[in-house]
Amino acid sequence: MKNKVGVVTSTYPNFNAEEALEGISGAGFKYVELASAPSYFEHILPRPEERVDKESVDGVLNMVNKYGLTMYCVAGHTRLMKENCVDNFKKVLDFAGLAGVKFVTTDTGEVKTKKDEKKFYSIIKELGDYAEDKGITVCLEMHGGWCNTGKIGAQIIKKAGHPNVKLNYDTANVVYFGGVRPEEDLKYALPVMGFVHLKDHGTGKFQDWNFPALGEGIIDFKKVFNLIKDYAGPISVEIEFDGKKRSLEEINKAVKKSYDFLKGFGYVQ
Repeated sequence: MKNKVGVVTSTYPNFNAEEALEGISGAGFKYVELASAPSYFEHILPRPEERVDKESVDGVLNMVNKYGLTMYCVAGHTRLMKENCVDNFKKVLDFAGLAGVKFVTTDTGEVKTKKDEKKFYSIIKELGDYAEDKGITVCLEMHGGWCNTGKIGAQIIKKAGHPNVKLNYDTANVVYFGGVRPEEDLKYALPVMGFVHLKDHGTGKFQDWNFPALGEGIIDFKKVFNLIKDYAGPISVEIEFDGKKRSLEEINKAVKKSYDFLKGFGYVQ
């Protein structure tokens, strides 16, 4: 396959970056999406808000390279629609730019009213312009109550109307947040899709937090892969289980199972 396929380190919520990188590399993956989501996933330290310079960026890159991995994306969640969100997210883009990373994923933040929507579109235009200057694509994930399906997400991307703002399609978040199945919903996202999170869902029930290793849930990935057969962009695996704390060994086992699952479809070697 022509896609770069890795793992997002939010899969390792209670472990540090090196532990995550060692597990991802040990499973056989070659790419990693490092998560920087203050108060949730802190796998880029120091935080971009606190320091972005060649020395700090090189420190992160050297750590990633030590495990034979390439950082191809930064997951920069939990910032938009908050105080100082534009300045803070620009610093994430500064980090990505210095690191040579071309993709940054995020969510829209809390958008509940028409006033919120107006604010969001203003924010995303400014950030899209800033990302464009650095050759970076910002990819919005379906997450929360607003951007929660591929169909709605595509409408948001089209309204934003920026070449450097695309969709990060999450195959299980559309089940959890939107109550739809990716096998039917993904087609709407394809024209505006810049990134994909491959995630399984254990039950298919709306708002049931259950995200096992790939192949252990109810999503028909054969159909999903057929839908994205012409998609050449990057892909990250994400595993979040049932919300209960898991051991490092359990997470690594699930990451390896997901690698073997993808190998059966030719997505990894």
